[in-house]
Amino acid sequence: MRWITSDQLKIDPAYRAELARCGLGTVDEILAHLGDRVAAWSRTTDSIYVRARDGRPGFYVKRYFYSRWRKRFRSFFRGVFFGEHRAANEFRLLRSMRDAGVPAVRPVACGARRVCHFVSACFLITEEVPDAENLTSFASRPRPESQRRAFGRALATHVAVMHAAGVVHGRLFWRNILVRFATHAEGDVDVEYFLLDARPPRRHSRAHGISAIRHELSRLAVSALPFTTRSERMRFLRHYARAARLTLDLHAEWRHIARRAERLAAHETQRIRMNTLFDQWNRALDSVNTSAAPT
Repeated sequence: MRWITSDQLKIDPAYRAELARCGLGTVDEILAHLGDRVAAWSRTTDSIYVRARDGRPGFYVKRYFYSRWRKRFRSFFRGVFFGEHRAANEFRLLRSMRDAGVPAVRPVACGARRVCHFVSACFLITEEVPDAENLTSFASRPRPESQRRAFGRALATHVAVMHAAGVVHGRLFWRNILVRFATHAEGDVDVEYFLLDARPPRRHSRAHGISAIRHELSRLAVSALPFTTRSERMRFLRHYARAARLTLDLHAEWRHIARRAERLAAHETQRIRMNTLFDQWNRALDSVNTSAAPT
């Protein structure tokens, strides 16, 4: 029944040839690709890493699968049938973030497969940020106190700049923030952050203004719970607000954020556990590949 199936593929022209060399040139190839490493997985989504040639940055492919008609009909009532699918929304949001000066991963392609115009699968391809890892993985290793403070200040500034630009990420968990060090010619070292897995707010939600900011900050707070102290989280809020001290208003805001974070704690604990498992599996895979490589 191929005649009722249609494919959509949008590629940044600058990456068309490289994606083709990596086996990511068509919708068929993208949906069937096994990848060189699994970055994340669930019952309906997966993220794979595809290595590029000649030492160039590789690509991450995030795929959403709607194998059951129940899920396809659900997306129909969310406007996907006549409008943009989830991956296209994320592609557009990442581009708008970059255009606004917010560091985010570079989206290079997105697309979908439709059956009777219902989305059965969609995907987003982003370029790898070399030498970066997500903040949850990074924070799982012990860090000196001075380094922790520097990371907290840099992240608070990063998020404050994003919100000041009127940009809402939508899923600002630590696992969706990449971190890496940047060494300058003078020898100074800065912390760089890059955002990924952005989700545009739903139209019916109160996703702008104060409610959106609390939404973002509560997700940062719940991701930080296993790795930071209460004082460090409150210090983050002070740096975010560019305040010399925690005022009564900031204390009240902190209570709102902390209550929201508590409601998300169980789910985020499971996601952190899965992140740790994927880190362990990928380290083991890298070790096997290194051992098997010809000398």
